[in-house]
Amino acid sequence: MNATTTNRARIAGVNPAAEPAAPTDYIRIAQNSLLTELPGVAFGIITLVYIVSSLLALA
Repeated sequence: MNATTTNRARIAGVNPAAEPAAPTDYIRIAQNSLLTELPGVAFGIITLVYIVSSLLALA
């Protein structure tokens, strides 16, 4: 049976202390996080507009 070792820091996505991330890496991560949230924000806005317009149509 072959045993393999894994680097837990690499699995967890943590940068090793010897390699600090450049400031541009943080900016890139922040931009990617924002881009992944945009579809949810758009869906939420469309849902709220639909609910408000439906309630106004009932009045």
